[in-house]
Amino acid sequence: MRDFSSRACKLGTVGAVASLALVVPAATAGAAHANPNSGRVKVTGTASCERFEDSSVTDVTITTKGKVASDQLSGENVAESYSITFTKVPAKKGLAANVKVTCIDSDDEAHTFAKSITVTRPASPATEEQTINLK
Repeated sequence: MRDFSSRACKLGTVGAVASLALVVPAATAGAAHANPNSGRVKVTGTASCERFEDSSVTDVTITTKGKVASDQLSGENVAESYSITFTKVPAKKGLAANVKVTCIDSDDEAHTFAKSITVTRPASPATEEQTINLK
């Protein structure tokens, strides 16, 4: 009787490599669609409540021209990642915005801090993200 197990293993490996070859170009092409001319910008970063004792981040809110966008966070850590997407960011001067970070301490008391930022379109078509870390 012949042993086909090594042949099946080789065929499985070839199939896996071939399927990866199909996925990688698709992922690369998707990144190329982010265009500085589109006005779409994803603001990402880390929000930290280290300035308040025994506090964790629960919310990041960004207000622009009277519109409010927010990311609700788990509230389990002193610092957490956030992501908020804007769709109509002006090309040259960007979009003036106010950020508010909400923190909850171990006594369930809320603490906040604010920061003024400018949401800007990326210079490179390879990304649509703008990283702003909040401490």
